[in-house]
Amino acid sequence: MSDLDFRTIVPHERDAVLDLLAEWLNDRAFFARYFEHDVGYRDALCFVAADGKRIVSTLQVFRRRICVDGVEVQVGGIGNVFTTAAYREHGIASELLTRAVAAMDAHGFDLSLLFAVRLAFYGRLGWQSHVRHLVFVEGAPAHDDGPSALAPFVQRDLDAVMEIYDAYNTGRSGPTVRDRRYWLGQLHHAGNPHEDFLVARRGGEIVAYARGAPLYDVYVVMEHGHLPGHEDALVQLLCHLQTTAAAAFPGMVTQLAIAPDVQERLRRRGLTLRPVEDVFWMWRIISPERLAAKLGIDAASLDTEDVFHRLLPPERSVYWMADRF
Repeated sequence: MSDLDFRTIVPHERDAVLDLLAEWLNDRAFFARYFEHDVGYRDALCFVAADGKRIVSTLQVFRRRICVDGVEVQVGGIGNVFTTAAYREHGIASELLTRAVAAMDAHGFDLSLLFAVRLAFYGRLGWQSHVRHLVFVEGAPAHDDGPSALAPFVQRDLDAVMEIYDAYNTGRSGPTVRDRRYWLGQLHHAGNPHEDFLVARRGGEIVAYARGAPLYDVYVVMEHGHLPGHEDALVQLLCHLQTTAAAAFPGMVTQLAIAPDVQERLRRRGLTLRPVEDVFWMWRIISPERLAAKLGIDAASLDTEDVFHRLLPPERSVYWMADRF
């Protein structure tokens, strides 16, 4: 393996990377949507190992801007870590990750985030598992009646949804900072390829929305939001998804841990909710000095075991699944 060439790609090599990734899920289009539409993708952050002209391993870094205590920080999302079968167990992915960390530092990233089940592998390379609280809504008939008018999202609804997103996420730690360009790109890949995106109107005004899709063999509410005082509109949306799109599944995975009032309203409708601790998102600080300067704290205070519990408190932090990579 010493003859492998470790590098980033040039644009004409995207097809070769996608061909490699197609070996993973047998779904080339799944990955192509991110390459084409995710505004955080860059060829200069697409790392590969090549054996001659053949690309045998890859990973990509996707740039995300998130808020931590009201401060915007730069996050490098590690995705699509894959090595073809004959080249595994030779340290290739570890080498690519080491190079990716150095590049993220050079490109001005503050943090890195990845989603993984190989906690020990990524832990040895510097990422730290951090718990986030999810809520599972058990499958059962749910009454979706209510005063709101529900309808599928259409493009002209985007301005109203963007306003709800910004208002609903104010004061939370972890949500992605989205501009219109990001939204337009994300609408192409969040559902891979389909999502159930519903809005609720009161008096003609959009007051809540919810986005769901089958992911990883379960139904996931990827994101939700509502205007102040319109919790019932969100409850109505969630009950509608429960009885329609999610009906064939054992239930729905949601990020309602940040919304105890909505949870209580769902229970009043007869639904059973169970807390779930997700430890499969992993964080790493890329530049303690840069991050500390942005947050206005001492860099030494970031060198503690509980650092991510302080930066991303589970009870009030959220990283929406629609923003995954």
